[in-house]
Amino acid sequence: MVRRLFPIVLCLLGCGCSQLDIKGFVMPTGDGVQLRFEQSVAMNEGLKAATVEAEENYLFYAAADPHIYHTQNNVGLFNDAFRNDGGASFGVILGDCTDVRNNLPNYLRALAFDPQRHTYDHKIFHILGNHDVYFNGWVDFKRLIGPSVYWFEVAFPEGKDLFISLDTATGTLGRDQTEWFRSFLASNRSNYRHCFILTHMNLFYTDGSQRTSGNMPIEETFALVDFLGRQRVTLVLQGHDHHREELSYGGVEYRVLGAIADKADDPEYLKVNVSPQGVELEWQYITQ
Repeated sequence: MVRRLFPIVLCLLGCGCSQLDIKGFVMPTGDGVQLRFEQSVAMNEGLKAATVEAEENYLFYAAADPHIYHTQNNVGLFNDAFRNDGGASFGVILGDCTDVRNNLPNYLRALAFDPQRHTYDHKIFHILGNHDVYFNGWVDFKRLIGPSVYWFEVAFPEGKDLFISLDTATGTLGRDQTEWFRSFLASNRSNYRHCFILTHMNLFYTDGSQRTSGNMPIEETFALVDFLGRQRVTLVLQGHDHHREELSYGGVEYRVLGAIADKADDPEYLKVNVSPQGVELEWQYITQ
């Protein structure tokens, strides 16, 4: 046992305390998913975040794992491409916004609209990741960004599409979020053409090396993906793993995005083209 723990201890001692929340590595932090869900409901009654107006065929940008630390070059390049694309309707960031405490303002500045450099002030939706709750980061996230659980719709003359952000930052949906999600989607799915789920954790992740945020319990994953299939979800977008993965299960498409962080080997993001027929994905690499 001591021999197995020794490399972990060395890693903990060798990392700067400003970047690694040792407590968060051992036990969940960030108020717990139950309380985060309750606070999300309180912040936004009914959990509806917005209605985005678009055409029947529309485009949105998606990126994951910026892990803002000392620099934010890749996020800036993503933001420039996104905010100068007149065909885009909105963007989503799939969690792990920052790597250190008190750094969320730098993340938001890196994604801000700059009238000197940008043409379109598109809206960006943010998803909570496991690194975002370290150092009690949920306090800053809910103050500067808002709820971790919410939904929004994209409305066009012929109908509308549904997007739902789920909080998987501590490796589980929890009882209340699960009950709300099941009830909400079952009651409302028929009102929408397509349905998209946005979350940080890869639901099929099997590596438990990150302890409190490694993966969801297998029973919870099985029940969730079975439900997503029965509700005819179109696409689930996820991050966390820092490498691309393309999966299909039960008639649902799952895409895990590689990291956009400056330290990533092959930083990438997605352009998602939505039409009555479904979605077409364009992977985009960031080059300096």
